[in-house]
Amino acid sequence: EGLAPLTLEASGCCIERMGETKTLEFTTDVRKECKQSFEVENTQDVDWKLKPQVMTTEPQGTLFFTCPPEIVIPARKRAEVEVTYLPFTMTEPKDGESAAVSPSGKARCGKHRGQVFIGTPDGNAILYTLEGTADPPKVDKRLQERVPCKKQHNQRVPVKNWLHERQRFHVKVELVDPDPSSQDAQGIKVDGVGALDLPPGLERDYRFSLYSYHETTALVRVSLTSQETGEFIVVEVEVEFYAPESLATIKLESACRQQTRHKIAVANPLSKPAKFIGTSSHPYIRFGQELEVPAKSERTIDLLFRPVEEGDGDAEVTLKSDELGIYPYAVRWRATPAGLERSLTLKAPLGGSATDFFKFQHLAKVPVDYKARIDVAAGHKGPVTDFILEDLSVNATACDDNNLSKELQLRVRYQPSGLGTKDQPSVAAMLVISGSGGGEYKAMLTGFAQPPQPQGPYEVGNGKAVAIEFRNPFDKPTEFTLQVDNPCFMVPMRSQTIDPQKTLSIQVSFKSDQKQGGRLIISCKQVSAPWIFYLKGEL
Repeated sequence: EGLAPLTLEASGCCIERMGETKTLEFTTDVRKECKQSFEVENTQDVDWKLKPQVMTTEPQGTLFFTCPPEIVIPARKRAEVEVTYLPFTMTEPKDGESAAVSPSGKARCGKHRGQVFIGTPDGNAILYTLEGTADPPKVDKRLQERVPCKKQHNQRVPVKNWLHERQRFHVKVELVDPDPSSQDAQGIKVDGVGALDLPPGLERDYRFSLYSYHETTALVRVSLTSQETGEFIVVEVEVEFYAPESLATIKLESACRQQTRHKIAVANPLSKPAKFIGTSSHPYIRFGQELEVPAKSERTIDLLFRPVEEGDGDAEVTLKSDELGIYPYAVRWRATPAGLERSLTLKAPLGGSATDFFKFQHLAKVPVDYKARIDVAAGHKGPVTDFILEDLSVNATACDDNNLSKELQLRVRYQPSGLGTKDQPSVAAMLVISGSGGGEYKAMLTGFAQPPQPQGPYEVGNGKAVAIEFRNPFDKPTEFTLQVDNPCFMVPMRSQTIDPQKTLSIQVSFKSDQKQGGRLIISCKQVSAPWIFYLKGEL
């Protein structure tokens, strides 16, 4: 005490520990953990806290070998030290296999090497050399998916970059089962992009497309190979293709009895032709015809819709192929009111009548009892009673695929009740024909009234009489004047009031000693032109 401090200089060097060095060997697939352990005995009466020192010597700068940072061993006890081997690169292949060289040109290590050192408080030291063999990966992941067939499916494959640097992968997507050269494999399509970039340490999805023409199972292998190191990942996807409920929803809209069509494209990937037959749950939705698609080609088939009654709803249609399975589609249909049928025009003289047939096409696939009526035509004036239905109904049998339509007809009579005017030269009415299951038909009826036309000649024997029927064409009681232009012919009255649409039988007599000709002339105030009946007197 009171003296200057003394300086002590100490020096030492580390020499290789004498004695046996033990080895721990590891074998695993690349990027798969493998663990080995060894025992350490505490020879003292106090607990030990040991700090293992582990390092990877080959390849340098990596941490393929690790162990816990601290191990506690109770007094006079033993404890295991666990070493974990997690290689991120493959080692050189075994004897007989080709040498493994990364795309960068660097040869792979024959083995990964390292060591673990533990110094103990009793002055001893433990040293293990570590040797690891990293084999190529078999299957890193196996995914399972259920996918509807005949629909494009994008499959997600999660991929994680195990390095702390960006990696670019070459990607290969291949069908493993069924065998790509088999007939079954022709109905399965697999496609994906050939590259994937991954930022350091991140996980992203690689996506590829799947498509199957029929129900089956398949195994798809995705191989991602680093373009820098040659390390690769293998992911297998087990896929079950099941029958879809519907491939698409088709919208069809048409007016009743008008046909619309929708084209459906059908591809045949097989090396032989494929035949397709269509079915429908709706009686008025059908496929145009059977279709045969040549090998390795595509064709279209028409879906036809021709409704007979207004409405809307849903239906299902199906294309079936023994070679490619079933193609189901949902259909949303709508039938709008039909337009007017071809109009019917009739011409008749006042006091007379004319008849014609209205013809229409029956399309229903059920028997129909059609009823007819005559309604007022919108926007038109005039008596609809001028038109008379000679046939009030018509029965039709069901149509089928061999007879898609049948022609029916109803007879209509036009009996004018007055002459047209300059402003209204004709009369019009609406013919309506309807029947449950067959829809409704509408057609415009147009009538042109002509001036009274001469009739006859009527032959009358000497001293005899002939009856001439004359009808009041008007809709009101009307007084008519009757006269003959030859005194040899006589009528019993000079005028007569006739009720509307009633008929008067006029007796015309003849008396002469020679053959004579004459006319019966009937007139009224409503029209300027008279009705003329030619008479011919015979002896």
